Amino acid sequence: MPKRTATSSSLAGITPSELNQVFDEATRRAVALVRREHPNVIGVMVHGSVARGEPGPFSDIDLVAVTGRGRKPSEFSYFDGDIYVGVGFLQVRDLEREFSDPKAFFWARGSAKATTVLYDPKGVLKRILARWKLEKPSQQILEKSLWDMYHNIIEYSGKLRNGWRNRDEYMTRYAAQVIAQHVERGIIVLNSISIISENYVWHQVLKAKNRPSHLGIDYPIARGIRATKETSKIYRSTMRLCSETLRLIRDELREKARHKRFRALLAEPLEKHGL
Repeated sequence: MPKRTATSSSLAGITPSELNQVFDEATRRAVALVRREHPNVIGVMVHGSVARGEPGPFSDIDLVAVTGRGRKPSEFSYFDGDIYVGVGFLQVRDLEREFSDPKAFFWARGSAKATTVLYDPKGVLKRILARWKLEKPSQQILEKSLWDMYHNIIEYSGKLRNGWRNRDEYMTRYAAQVIAQHVERGIIVLNSISIISENYVWHQVLKAKNRPSHLGIDYPIARGIRATKETSKIYRSTMRLCSETLRLIRDELREKARHKRFRALLAEPLEKHGL
């Protein structure tokens, strides 16, 4: 197949297999550029739709170059024709640190399952990604993650109620979206979901087994996925989502939580706080 120029019009009009080929060629050029300008990198991988073999005509290339010790290069980006290419840098220790990072764990494990290694002469990335795919969250990661979610849901439920009480439509809707995001993260942790992509996360959340009873109704409304002009509907759905999610976390961890402050928080009657 002759080389195509990656313009918006040509990409939007070609078949999926041709689209894959165009992105594969741009990805190879990106890897060659990184290796030429940063010869000390020990590995290069690609995330996202290109790694999964399903780029759209307006997708980008999300490249990560891995370094050993020493100073980490600055990330950069550029256009290859009309394809946007982003290049980030991580050290090996950054990848390994994510095994114990509550904020990164479920994203990193999911990413490992949807990552393609493009350059790895010593097999370093292959070993780390193989470990990630099988890794299970520690009790510490579970507790810290759910403690954060529990706290944030309670905090923003107050903002939600203040917004509703003051007839502040912006604050009500904003608080609802933030609460929905924390509920989303809580369900990810409770179900040990590996997040494949931000494009799929809400589908994964809605399919979770351990979930609030009315998640299918309340989560899309609070998150803004199912739009409505009725702020009262958003308020009611979000308050119910708060209540059901907090009780779900409480029931899951009340007997397992190790930190005394978290146990004390879980013991607080939610009704006492309007929930």
